[in-house]
Amino acid sequence: MRIIGIVGRAYFNKDNQKIFQVNENIRKAFTNYDDIVCIEILPTNDIYYPLTKMGEDNIDVIDEKKLDYVLDKCDGFIIPGGSYFYKFDEYVVKYAIDNNKPLLAVCLGFQAICSMFSDNRSKFDMTEKLDDDSHCGPANEYVHDISIRKGTKLYDILEKDKIQVNSIHHDYINFIPKDLIVSAYSSEDNVIEAIELDNHKCFIGLEWHPEYLMDEDSIKIFNYFVENIKK
Repeated sequence: MRIIGIVGRAYFNKDNQKIFQVNENIRKAFTNYDDIVCIEILPTNDIYYPLTKMGEDNIDVIDEKKLDYVLDKCDGFIIPGGSYFYKFDEYVVKYAIDNNKPLLAVCLGFQAICSMFSDNRSKFDMTEKLDDDSHCGPANEYVHDISIRKGTKLYDILEKDKIQVNSIHHDYINFIPKDLIVSAYSSEDNVIEAIELDNHKCFIGLEWHPEYLMDEDSIKIFNYFVENIKK
């Protein structure tokens, strides 16, 4: 049996209660694998609601001993979409890199990784928006094409140089992250859509949401992730 750790996301519910939760579509994506179980990765100490700026040093506190105890039990990690990312998101990413454990990041998770690999984090601005709604549509519908670079892991997984994806984001990455491979761009406006890390078992970030589409390409990505967890 293998364990996937899914980073939880902070929200206020309709009664204004503070909630940490896992996206149900992410969880369901792995229910068909008989030897895979999912657990939620939670903050180990204080975390603050609401947030005004992602990446601030004071928004959460990490007990590394506690968090390492949980991460040691996991065979791979999902950094999902959401509204805000925290220091503990970044800690999980660094742990996956240092321990060569598979990691799949989606939308906000992808953006969190790019933030970590920016040249100047003090100037990293996650509030910059796209000029139109070309990247924001219904979660379960195709919105635009992406072009996949040959020679990348993503191309090897999908065996295609172009696919259709959904898209539900307004923020975007407007720089080339250092030390990462950009494996896909949106076909019409060259927005970065996928990144990967060389010399790592499985480290992939996607700007779109395969867990909502669950089409042939999405399943290939999840299968690749799970196969690497089992190695």
